[in-house]
Amino acid sequence: MLKWFILGFVMSCQSLAGAQQAGFSAGSQFTATPIDGQVNVTCNYSESSAPGNVQFSCRDVVLEPTLYDYFVGPQNTAANSVNLSVSHEDGAVRTKSSDYDGQNGKSADAFNLWISTLFQHPLLALGVNNISWSLSGTGSQNYEKGTFQVTVVHGEPRHCAASTYSSANSQDCNSQYTVCQHYFEQMNNCK
Repeated sequence: MLKWFILGFVMSCQSLAGAQQAGFSAGSQFTATPIDGQVNVTCNYSESSAPGNVQFSCRDVVLEPTLYDYFVGPQNTAANSVNLSVSHEDGAVRTKSSDYDGQNGKSADAFNLWISTLFQHPLLALGVNNISWSLSGTGSQNYEKGTFQVTVVHGEPRHCAASTYSSANSQDCNSQYTVCQHYFEQMNNCK
């Protein structure tokens, strides 16, 4: 009898440990850090015209340790899809899904945690993000589900050193977003 009790206790602890491991591979603590800097761009329009010069003031808020991340969860399951539903402190809800590698316990795609564009909406927001996850399989068969929290806090602002950039592409002098992204990448996000 004691043997069965111990076996049941160990199995329930393993089940709880597996459920507690579900989350993003980078963990549950993220930092939103404001960064800024200045970049001068020289664009060579053609051999017959003088180069154009423009200066951009660049600003962004980067999420650290990563902008995109994989969901990791239960392994050795027949599930092939994961759905995440995230509730922000302001009441907004975001839902995203991905194929799921049930054997290795990982989403097939990295989820967009922070980038906001016309076609993309980030999963996370500043503050506490309550995330419900569920695994499903062929024919919408439900497998496991659970919850976890991710906290995004404000980071200390960082300033990048001024830089120059020379381009043969005339569009660079008209595209602040592209130039600033290149600049921050070169400056390792002002680290």
